[in-house]
Parts: sequence; C-alpha cells; structure tokens
Amino acid sequence: MKKYTDIFPLRLKALQQAYGLSLSETAALLNVNARSMIFDWENKKKFPSVENLNMIATVFGVTTDWLLGRSETIYSNESIEWSEEAIDEHLHSLATLFPNSLQVSYWHFYLCDHYPEYAFEERRSLYYSLPVRANIAVLMREVRLTSLYWSMYYAENGFKKRGVNARVKAFFHMSKEEAEKFKPPSRKELERADNLIRLLMLSKINGKKVANKGPIYDVEAACC
Repeated sequence: MKKYTDIFPLRLKALQQAYGLSLSETAALLNVNARSMIFDWENKKKFPSVENLNMIATVFGVTTDWLLGRSETIYSNESIEWSEEAIDEHLHSLATLFPNSLQVSYWHFYLCDHYPEYAFEERRSLYYSLPVRANIAVLMREVRLTSLYWSMYYAENGFKKRGVNARVKAFFHMSKEEAEKFKPPSRKELERADNLIRLLMLSKINGKKVANKGPIYDVEAACC
C-alpha cells in the first residue's frame, strides 16, 4: 500500500495537469506566497499543513480522502458545496476590500441573468454534475468577469477586436482610473473564459434544457 506522502504529490500534479496550471498560477489559486512551496509539495520535499491541505481540497472541490489516497472518490456533494461556499466568501471579502468594484457586484447579476440554473443552488444539482461544478468553481477564481463580457462582445463583433474594449468599459461603467488600468484578457484567460461559458451553458433537447455532465478539465483522466 502506498503512503499518503507518495500519493498526494501525484494527485496535486494531476490537478495542475488537468487545469493546465503553472506553479505560479497554482500558488496564486491556493493563496500560497511562493511557487517554490508548490514545487516542494510535488517533489516530496515538504508536506502541506492541515490548513493548506484543506485549501487545496476547497479550491478544487475534491475530497481530502482522495488527496491522501484514502479513497478513489474525487468529488462528493460536501466537497463541492464547500468549494462553492468558499467562492461566495471570496466574493464577499473582495466586496469588503473593494466596495466600489463592479467586478464583484456583477458576478451575481451575470449568473442570474444568463445561467439561472446555476445561480440558484436548489436547481444547480439538477443540471450540473459534480465534476462540472468543480470546473466552474476553479474557473470563477481564475477568470475575471470583464473577460467573460470581452469574450461575448468579441464574438458578437465578428471576432474583431476593434471597439470591444470600449463596450466592456461602458457596460461596467468604469471610472477613468479603472478604464486606464483595464486590459483585455490574455489568450489563456480568453480560453478559460470560453470554457467557463461552455460549462455553464446547457444544451436543449426537444426544447428542454438537459444536464451538463461532462467536465472540460478531467481530473480523473489526468490522475494516476
């Protein structure tokens, strides 16, 4: 039987591989000060504290038992709910730190307006599988809401960039300072924004919306 100290590094790497995350991106997601800490975890030089282990499970929506090799069950209802609750807390903390940030206030509006099946918890479990919900939770930490609108306007504009920045700035009623700081999404962020939309969007069969069960970032396929 493999020890948890042998299995954990493999499963952390599987999460990074599945989501295409660099060491720096992983460190930022987990609120870790240095990417060297992630490197040390992956290479068995150090083992995360209980607090950091819990953070990994919460951010990726996975069970701690799976991370430690005590179970082959990657997701549970509880692990996904904790991850989604953490997203809500994350947005509330941002609202406290940046009370004038439209990025924070528009997230709820965006989901309710475009994807009510996901926005309302009592309907979410009916339409989205656990792996898909885990994907969405990770991407909501990675993708700026402005990037989702940029992607949408870019498509509406015939995939021409001209005028797209202006539409995004106008939609969010950006101040002069915010407008000057705004940057369009990088290629990687644009891809993640597109994937987030694909995950949230439901297909229709005979006019009825059907559940989205297939994740884009497949942790099970990447895992040892």
